[in-house]
Amino acid sequence: MDSECAELLPLVCTVLVNPKQSLPDDTCFEKLLDWFKDLTKKVSGASLLQHNPCLTELISSVCKLKTNEPTVLSFVLRLVGILAATEEGFCFLEEQDILHSLFGNPGLTHTELWDEAIVRSGWINGLWSMLQHWRVMHFIIMNDFTKMILNLQIDRSLFVASAANQLLAHILNFPKKNSVACECNTYAEQTEWANCSIKIAQHLGDALHSDISFHTHQSLRLLTLALVHCQPQVMEVLWQKTEAAIKTRMGNGQIVMEQPFLEVLLTASRTALLNKEDSNLVNLMDLMLCTLNPTQAIPFALGIFKLENCPHILRSKAIQVILQPLDCIMAAIDEQQQSSVLEGGFVLEKLATKKQLSQKGSCSSLLCLSLYHTEELLCMDTLHLEVPGKSLFCSVLTVLRACIGMALPCSSKNSNIFKNLIGCTKVQKSAMDTLSRLAQCSGSSEFLSEAFLVLHEYLQNSDTDSSVLTKAMQAVLNWLFCCSEIPLTWLFLKQDLFSVLEKRLCDVRWEVRDSTLEFLTRLTIQFQDKGGFPAILMSTGVPSLLHSLLSDPESYVRASAICALGQTSFVMGKEEDMKSVPGVQKELASHLVDILANDTECFPRRAVVRVFSKWLKHPSQQPIQHLEKNAITVLDLGSNDLDWEVKIHTLELAEIWISQTLAKPVLSCCPYTVALPTHSVLSLTESIQKLLDLKIFDVLFNGLFDCDRPVAQKACSILLSLKRVIIEDSSFTRCTLTYDLKGQQWAADTLTKYFSKRSESVHVSTDQQRQLGIVEVLSSLDLEAMQQTLGQSSDHIENSPRSLLKDILAATHTTADNAVDCY
Repeated sequence: MDSECAELLPLVCTVLVNPKQSLPDDTCFEKLLDWFKDLTKKVSGASLLQHNPCLTELISSVCKLKTNEPTVLSFVLRLVGILAATEEGFCFLEEQDILHSLFGNPGLTHTELWDEAIVRSGWINGLWSMLQHWRVMHFIIMNDFTKMILNLQIDRSLFVASAANQLLAHILNFPKKNSVACECNTYAEQTEWANCSIKIAQHLGDALHSDISFHTHQSLRLLTLALVHCQPQVMEVLWQKTEAAIKTRMGNGQIVMEQPFLEVLLTASRTALLNKEDSNLVNLMDLMLCTLNPTQAIPFALGIFKLENCPHILRSKAIQVILQPLDCIMAAIDEQQQSSVLEGGFVLEKLATKKQLSQKGSCSSLLCLSLYHTEELLCMDTLHLEVPGKSLFCSVLTVLRACIGMALPCSSKNSNIFKNLIGCTKVQKSAMDTLSRLAQCSGSSEFLSEAFLVLHEYLQNSDTDSSVLTKAMQAVLNWLFCCSEIPLTWLFLKQDLFSVLEKRLCDVRWEVRDSTLEFLTRLTIQFQDKGGFPAILMSTGVPSLLHSLLSDPESYVRASAICALGQTSFVMGKEEDMKSVPGVQKELASHLVDILANDTECFPRRAVVRVFSKWLKHPSQQPIQHLEKNAITVLDLGSNDLDWEVKIHTLELAEIWISQTLAKPVLSCCPYTVALPTHSVLSLTESIQKLLDLKIFDVLFNGLFDCDRPVAQKACSILLSLKRVIIEDSSFTRCTLTYDLKGQQWAADTLTKYFSKRSESVHVSTDQQRQLGIVEVLSSLDLEAMQQTLGQSSDHIENSPRSLLKDILAATHTTADNAVDCY
């Protein structure tokens, strides 16, 4: 704690204990507690109390109930918990008779203050914070606090009840393995704690049989918190109570609150109980899979499937539960057809699933749930060993066909299911995600033709929702990428895909035009190095459409068109393809510069700078000639743009240019020749001179003093890297390259610093005021200090402990001098 805070703290403590003064904002207490937590990480609670006796006085005053403020009492309870978290702090407070007076004071629980939830919460959280060593455990047991904590577990305040649950779980899990507390405990302490744990477990067992749902719910939550980390003997006792309660409820047909019970079962299955023969856990989970309704059973089944060392039979049943809605759709197409996804073995009762699929309200949600969890299953490498890929693929395609009326049942018996699916965008999007994931499965090339057929139908269907189109395009991209070496893929690209894309680029919905442009950009990135792709692209009307979309009325579309053109230019700009679009690429760079200068929306301007950066990163592929000529204009316009993201992208462009410019002398040297001693100096000098000619230093210095902090941070980072390169070359300090400071607002301060270091008068000639060596400019700016300042949050002063203490004092002194009208 710094000296100023140490001076302010006694004044704050006096304010807190004064009943005539109160803080207008309770968040001050939370900030104070956070500060004390940080302090106790550096020094012990005892040391903090000894060096700041005002804290002991504050706590002692509250112990005698000299304050009627619930917030102050709660704050002190939690503060004592933080200070007593170490044995030294606990012993110091115990010697002062503070702990028993504060936490074990019967007068506290019988006052009106105890009726305040914030006081009960402070009591619980204080004990929770300090329970880090055996002395606190002994303190809790000897004062019989367990009974009170169990009562607070069902408190009317959910915050108090939740905190009580956390504390009870902490007691059951105490001490944790490999902890200091675990190593230092004695046999008597272990016995004491074990008896306390059994008492809590017995209470849990009674609560699980309660008819009051909240009591049961709280006990189940506690079990979920405690089972994972508790010691084996405690785990066995807890599980015995849980198993008995579940069996009783299932026997009476009273399975209510299934979700909390399921969470307990899944938590228990992640422990040693899963493979313990007498735990009966596997049988219970099996029973739950058969009795739960499909909406509850599917997430539960996924949890089972993800278990390590899960029994094979239980794992197989879990897969069947997840895939059963898809299987019902397949079976509904042809009633004579047997189960297609679920082949052999255990087959669940389908009545409940069919019933939900037949109802409009539950059909889409159940199918989406099944598809979503199926997609998660597909991410697991072992799935293909347990589920036939062909059956799963056919099921997903059947769902997609059904949604656009391509799949119809043989009879009217199941017609309601398909009526519910037609035009359902939720199911279409989920099925598209699953189909996209199927492309990455082994053997996917077998289904390529069918996948392209369905996807093409969705792409060209004018009724397809824009969000579904986006998903369909992503699926197309995945299938094209995964099967790029198959001739059918190239046939689909040439004959089907681009004709549909041309149609979508002219769609009346701007979202569709935008998604199509983004798809084209990603498609070009994936296929630009493939030999046949440029010819296919150039044979379509897509390039001319891209240029026309630069004038689209929607700014998002214009931005996407710029990005798409920037990427496709790598393909269209090759010499052999230039004949197909004469003069188009020659004008592209200047057209983009015009957009940067004149477009009133920020998104297209951002896209322009990003495109120039991408071109510069790949100079060997760059189809645009005279890029350097346009770059000066782009850097100038971008650095003076009103949008801070445009300025950030401009700095990134400058950074790329600097990196490539400084690397050129090195790359141009033959690795087998010995360079002359002056070669590297000349190379660096020439490089810096080129950066000066390109006005890149203007961009960096403008950014450094920009009002937007991210822009200034980026510029400072680049300048520091550049400064290190220059300083490392000691001979460069003899360089005579200068920077023109004319018109720079920061120039006067920089000149003052420079000439003061040289012990010269600041009153220098006009020429000297305008020109300064580039090394001197970088050295005088003190970039290291600027980077540190820029790295601090804008409210770092306001959030400091010193500022907090001052704010508390100021808030409690409402004199005429500091009264302010707020409006």
